[in-house]
Amino acid sequence: MNTINEKVERVLRKTPQYTRLRRHLMSILSHSTPRKLVNLLAIELQRKIHRTKVVGYPYLLIFDTGNICNLRCPLCPTGTGSVKRKKQLVKFTDFRKIFDRLCPYLFEVILHNWGEPFLNPDIFEMIRYSRRRNVQTSLSTNLNIADFDAEAVVKSGLEYFIVSLDGVTQDIYARYRVGGDVELVFENLRKIIAKKKELNRKTPFVEWQFIVMKHNCAQIDDALRISKEIGVDLLRFIPVGISFHAENKKALAEEWFPYIPKEPGYRQDAFLQKPVAGGCFYLYRSVTVNPVGAVSPCCAVYNEADDFGNMLDADFADVWNNRLYQNARALYNKGRSHKAETICRNCGIFEIP
Repeated sequence: MNTINEKVERVLRKTPQYTRLRRHLMSILSHSTPRKLVNLLAIELQRKIHRTKVVGYPYLLIFDTGNICNLRCPLCPTGTGSVKRKKQLVKFTDFRKIFDRLCPYLFEVILHNWGEPFLNPDIFEMIRYSRRRNVQTSLSTNLNIADFDAEAVVKSGLEYFIVSLDGVTQDIYARYRVGGDVELVFENLRKIIAKKKELNRKTPFVEWQFIVMKHNCAQIDDALRISKEIGVDLLRFIPVGISFHAENKKALAEEWFPYIPKEPGYRQDAFLQKPVAGGCFYLYRSVTVNPVGAVSPCCAVYNEADDFGNMLDADFADVWNNRLYQNARALYNKGRSHKAETICRNCGIFEIP
């Protein structure tokens, strides 16, 4: 293995890639109630025993506030236009209807998935409302936002702020973030850090997220240096992945992965990641809601045909334990039947017995 590959492995293996332990721990420490903790313990116990019908509620809400983006990233189904779902921005009233049903059990709400959250004019109202209801808020942005209002972000109560920034020069950055302006991103990033200092605020916690790819891995050291100069709270290197329904994954891997691991067992769609043993935690801990109200089994699933239900059309308890959810959970339990086919059967993230 050459020097650059060793560096890639080193930075990617420093922290777990499937969970954001720091952020989730912050949410539990800051937003616990007895009711939430009892629910968390009940959910985790049922996850361990692979119970298919769950008593309790998810404690993490992944809410896509809009599946519209201002960039055209070539590995993102939104960027390529391959998502088979109507493009929409969520209105605050619909967000509140869904959020209120789960709020008593939630530690955190993630206000992004397949779009740029700052394109939604109601995003600050969603953040403020969630914060008032004692739920941690986080979002990820490409930060290609003209007239970015850093003061509004800091004062909104947003607790965790992820900036997707995969390069430090325009030529490298724009190879993947097609249509993006790296100088605008750095300008906005400096604005929010400066505004935090000016207002003497500890939040939002600012994470610079850098997807390591073939064309940008030589800029790892530059990113480390610049992150210290700017003063971000965390620079997090993550592996590149390929979307669920992408065609010709092998060719995409050869184009974008820094190198192809020769060891057996790695997922064909995600660099340096093996299927996780022990079952899928998304089917217990979290619920993913798309525009408008449509429920997916996890944040990696994006087509309407793979939805498990709709929270605006049905009671959440009926969706949470419907035939699709129960059969998806049964995939990880050898003693249960799973007659109903779901998208989860094709999952490469978790190891199916």
